[in-house]
Amino acid sequence: MSLPEEMYQCQMVNCGYIYDPDKGDRKSKIKKGTQFKDLPEGWRCPVCGATVKAFKPLAGPGSVHAENASAAPAKTETEIKGTASDMKKYRCDVCGYIYDPDVGDDAAGIPAGTSFDDLPDDYECPVCGAGKDEFSEV
Repeated sequence: MSLPEEMYQCQMVNCGYIYDPDKGDRKSKIKKGTQFKDLPEGWRCPVCGATVKAFKPLAGPGSVHAENASAAPAKTETEIKGTASDMKKYRCDVCGYIYDPDVGDDAAGIPAGTSFDDLPDDYECPVCGAGKDEFSEV
């Protein structure tokens, strides 16, 4: 039986597919026992077609639970700066992810307090990989 750290869940709105290495992916002919990190390049969610960027582990580092636990210190940091709360949030038009300047994007190396306008032009949605031009102000 796979551990939660080995199972990855699609974060796309209304999907929630869980890749379980014990089951593989029959649709894409991925054999049982194939770990998520070993999936072939170009593999997509069999339910919604999202790339591997849309997946997070069920537990451990990188999981939604771990990110929520680390978000609290980031807000404390921005409260010290006192500027991020005035900045606007942006929603990814593809998957619904919300970029919040109060939190930043640790995975992309974007510190808390960085406005959306100050993100690099090649910034991508951490959930689905959509480009910066596919975000709308909330």
